[in-house]
Amino acid sequence: MSEKKTVDPTNIQKKVVERLQKSAADLIPWFYSDMPEYYFLTHGEEEQITHVMALLSGMVRKEKQSLALHSPCGTKVTHITPGGDMNALAGVLKRYQDKDIEIARVYSSHDDSLRLDTFVFGPQPLCSLDAQSVKNVMGMVQDGTVELGSENVGDFRNFLGSVSEDYIEKFEPGRVLRHFRTCGCVENQERVQILLEKDVHPGFDRISVAMANPPRTSLLLRVVNVFARENIPVDRAYSDQFERGENAPVAIMSFYLDKERIDLDESSKKWLRLKRQLEMTKWFAPHGLEALAYEEGWELEQVMLMQAAGEFAHQFLIKKDLHAYTSSRIVYVILKHRDVAQKLFDYFETRFNPAFVGDREAVMAEKRMIARAAIRDVGNSIHRDILTYIYKFFRYTLRTNYYLEHKLGLSFRLDPLILAPMPREERPFGVYCFHGPYSFAFQVRYRDTARGGVRVVRTWSQEEFEMESNRLFDEVTKLASAQQFKNKDIPEGGSKAVILLGPEGDIDLAVKSMVDSFLDLLVIPEGVDGFVQPGIVDYLGREEIIFLGPDENITPNHIRWIAARAELRGYKWPSAFMSSKPGAGIAHKEYGVTSEGVIVFADELLRTLGIDPDNESFTVKITGGPAGDVASNVMRFLMRDYGENAKIVAMTDGHGAAYDPDGMDHAELLRLMDGNFKASHFDKSKLTGEGAFVVSTDEPEGTRIRNTLHNTAVADIFIPSGGRPDTINMSNWKEFLQKDGTPSARGLVEGANIFISAEARAEMEKAGVLAVPGPSANKTGVICSSYEILAGLILSEEEFLEIKDEYVAQLIDILRDRARSEARVLMREFKLAGGKRTITQLSFELSESINSLADRVAEVLNDSVDRVADDPQLVEVLLSYCPAVFAEKYRDRIVNDIPRGHQLALLASFVSAKMLYQEGMGWADHLVELRDIRDVFFNYLDQDKIVDGLLDEVRKAGLEHADLIVDILENSGRKKLTLNKLGLG
Repeated sequence: MSEKKTVDPTNIQKKVVERLQKSAADLIPWFYSDMPEYYFLTHGEEEQITHVMALLSGMVRKEKQSLALHSPCGTKVTHITPGGDMNALAGVLKRYQDKDIEIARVYSSHDDSLRLDTFVFGPQPLCSLDAQSVKNVMGMVQDGTVELGSENVGDFRNFLGSVSEDYIEKFEPGRVLRHFRTCGCVENQERVQILLEKDVHPGFDRISVAMANPPRTSLLLRVVNVFARENIPVDRAYSDQFERGENAPVAIMSFYLDKERIDLDESSKKWLRLKRQLEMTKWFAPHGLEALAYEEGWELEQVMLMQAAGEFAHQFLIKKDLHAYTSSRIVYVILKHRDVAQKLFDYFETRFNPAFVGDREAVMAEKRMIARAAIRDVGNSIHRDILTYIYKFFRYTLRTNYYLEHKLGLSFRLDPLILAPMPREERPFGVYCFHGPYSFAFQVRYRDTARGGVRVVRTWSQEEFEMESNRLFDEVTKLASAQQFKNKDIPEGGSKAVILLGPEGDIDLAVKSMVDSFLDLLVIPEGVDGFVQPGIVDYLGREEIIFLGPDENITPNHIRWIAARAELRGYKWPSAFMSSKPGAGIAHKEYGVTSEGVIVFADELLRTLGIDPDNESFTVKITGGPAGDVASNVMRFLMRDYGENAKIVAMTDGHGAAYDPDGMDHAELLRLMDGNFKASHFDKSKLTGEGAFVVSTDEPEGTRIRNTLHNTAVADIFIPSGGRPDTINMSNWKEFLQKDGTPSARGLVEGANIFISAEARAEMEKAGVLAVPGPSANKTGVICSSYEILAGLILSEEEFLEIKDEYVAQLIDILRDRARSEARVLMREFKLAGGKRTITQLSFELSESINSLADRVAEVLNDSVDRVADDPQLVEVLLSYCPAVFAEKYRDRIVNDIPRGHQLALLASFVSAKMLYQEGMGWADHLVELRDIRDVFFNYLDQDKIVDGLLDEVRKAGLEHADLIVDILENSGRKKLTLNKLGLG
């Protein structure tokens, strides 16, 4: 039995009290003399006592311990830490990088021995306008305690409805009024407002940081890091975020500086350097290369530049060795060879700094030589490759917005020579590269005048981001190339922009960063001599006109913002910059413009397979689901055009899948489409076939079934209308075959771009699939956007809305006609080839022939036509391209106001496509080898007009065999007359 020790609690209590009393005697006078005065104004007596007791029990000052006081609900925490500088605060904030800090109150003791920082995490409940606290504040407004003009009273009351109860509890009239007015100043601004306000309190200056639409996480940490790196001592600071209902949320931060410790001047280099970096905090994402700022004194913009260069290098080196050139390895190499990185930056600065004085070319050559010599001296070949690609990135940049003020991200116009040794004929016409917050993007185009969509690829983990980043440039290039083939019917060549968004990224900020930095390089201010705005050194030397459209993850709000931003920034053709604008645009999903063409190709393909869809039933399987743009309208139009003959047996989307071998219930499908529901919402009671099912990706087995149903379901045709690129690829294409080796669908119409890799498609065709590739099958979406752009070049929003209904109705007829013209020539040529050439091969050959002919025709027109308006023949062709209501009402503007380059490209593509569709493949190609292309072009136009007249005569004559004569004239009349005219008949 052990001896029991006796302890006198009273004695222990006495000793603890004595020690606490002694500590309190030292601490409390210090606390009340050294903590900032405002701490006591914003914290009540109970809070002060709590903090003092925590300091006493936590031994913060003597033992340098840190402690955290958490509220019971977990939405509020106060950190008391030794050390008063901003580095100590940054250390605390790193713990909450994934938290939405709605309110922060941070204080440093005057002797820098202690920090006391309180954070309130969102979302916090907002004050009710009927709350007594709000009524009390409004009473202060009425009695003049809060000085506010009568015209602002309503807005101020609404502002109080956007603040939290904690904010009202700490109410201070001057601060609240300042916040109210600041919200009004920044709510329509994307840039960050940075102000240095002198002597706001005796002996104190204030730096305020305010922005609309702030990042939801880590913003305060980014800002504090800047203050820490720049050694700016902060006495106290406050951060507040305001959720403002329908208005944009606003973040406001105030940092108070003791003038005895630091007295900044607005013209000083130190302030300007600090301001530049604070302005970028909204658009900068924490990154490993930030070590260059901490340890080498680099500014945030320099860090972002090296991030962009490293990301670019990653895109191309990853093809050389997947494991040697990872993103983390590139960061490591840059940090290891910072001396080389500095030399590379010196070269970049000499090349692009608009403030450079002296012989730029000579100094640039010297800096280039120094940088390349430093790279050669690096012993490790992998490191050398990485640094070489960073050099190439700087060397082949032709324009950048790096030296502009108030930018929202970084943008670079690259010379396609950077893609060598890629053959010249395969290189794109232009490449743009963008770096934004947690995002990286490319825009690639294959013609000077080009258009294509902007898509955002979202990622949800770092592993997924790394995987997607490995193929980003390949994806955007493939999409742009496919678009180039697809755009054969319109004046614009093919382009595509893809934004890769990291798991912590904000999609709205990423889109805005990319688009605004794009505009930085496109906008030409009035009165400027040259093709760029001041602050940009230009090695391109010409104007570039860009047209964009929406693609995956681009919302109507994004579209509205992009169009409005182009107008605000002074882009020359803002209405044409972004297509599918709500209201004044032609929304693809609303009108089903892409699906209209897909259905036409499906119709012609079914007939080629021996199925008459008007009179026979047929089966279809689809990816994309009832909420997707293309998929929903494909299903809707199948029902519209073929009724019960169209049996949709399988559909998949991101949320699940549905399968019914008897064909899914049409009424139920329409319910899902009308309600914007998902495949997994299909009513199981509506299934009738053996083995029918509905699954959700909420379950692992449902995900597995969803991922394979497009292969396993058997149908006459497969119409992929959604999904990631290369879903079917060389590693899995055989899964599309049945056990007997025959394909699970004989026909394939690609409603979605590059859902199937080119190599896999070729193997499927060998296995018996008749495939219509995307550049043909889904081309009507881009044709529609081109027509929207055409109207936007010369019409105001109000003018377009006046004719929109009629314009769209006529345009849909044009879209069907363009699809039918190509579909019929492809099917005809396929039959004539006797199985020796696939539809895919014919499709790409046809596109290449049209594009090649159009480029040559455009060159001839550019050399020989000063003004289209002066040539009646060309005017007639130009007007015939347009919907009738547009041509009739705005003839003069079409002829005189559309940019000349656009007119010539339109004429060239329209007539070239018409020749190939009407006369078949090979004829025009051969003809331009025998005769001058200008003679061929204009003689064909002449004979086209003659044949149209003959056709009209025959139709009116009432001849017994009029239909046969019309058919002969349509199919061979122009060809015969043109050959005669050229002396080849």
